[in-house]
Amino acid sequence: MAYTHSRYEVEMIHEAGPTAGPTMAGAVGSDLSVTTVVAAWGPGYVPHRVRGAAVVMSASNVGSFTGAAVGIQFGADISTPGTVTNTFNISLPSSGVNGVAVYYTPTYVIELPPGSRMEAHATTAATAGVRARLMLYVEPRWEEPANVTTMRAAT
Repeated sequence: MAYTHSRYEVEMIHEAGPTAGPTMAGAVGSDLSVTTVVAAWGPGYVPHRVRGAAVVMSASNVGSFTGAAVGIQFGADISTPGTVTNTFNISLPSSGVNGVAVYYTPTYVIELPPGSRMEAHATTAATAGVRARLMLYVEPRWEEPANVTTMRAAT
């Protein structure tokens, strides 16, 4: 009998990029040519545990790497709200990244309560036009309801 779980993937939402958008129609992913926060994701009502992450490159991720490898740093405000703590890094090779996905599985529990978020940014800016889909593999923590003491009812 297979183990039933409710883990699923979410794509982190794009937050930053160059002032001029991608030159190719239908380009997907977050822009890695900046070192500010490029994507983020956080739970709304139920706490979630981050079980893994992936950086996915494909032919539709405009551009290619030139020069040094690019690292993607993931951080979350897991200890102090609004203060991001580095949780892990994923390094991408400097070439040959089309059709490649680089995965990371944390060796410890990263739990995001409602209102907190996981952020990602490139530690070294990639060449212009390089984009990647930043994915999180998450699991809701059903056994504990959300901390709703600071939430406000909508009217």
